[in-house]
Amino acid sequence: MIPETRFDKDKGAVVIKFTEVWAEKDIPVLFSKLRELLEDKPRRLLIADVSEAAPQKYSKEFRRLVGEETPTLKLEKTAILGANPVVRMMAKVLMAAMKKKIPFNAEFFKKEKNAVEWLKQD
Repeated sequence: MIPETRFDKDKGAVVIKFTEVWAEKDIPVLFSKLRELLEDKPRRLLIADVSEAAPQKYSKEFRRLVGEETPTLKLEKTAILGANPVVRMMAKVLMAAMKKKIPFNAEFFKKEKNAVEWLKQD
């Protein structure tokens, strides 16, 4: 099951709300939706809200798929919101897979206001 994903005009970013465990089969579907939402946007910004994320294991294949799909998004910045220590470590594992393919500009935030301010900076 892919996470709730939408474009937020006020924030100027795609927002993903992670709440459930997602599987390798969900990766192409999620990334297709992300590409669609980012299409024709002047800035390619993403907020990954993991404040209610379920703990998850990332297989080698899962990390490989995410690493291959991420460059197709051509993201400028990603704000990771609300990560507790366990989820933060899981996010860092995925970020390491992404950075093998492209430069990946991401920061962790506790508050959405700070995340949006950072995203909007040039």
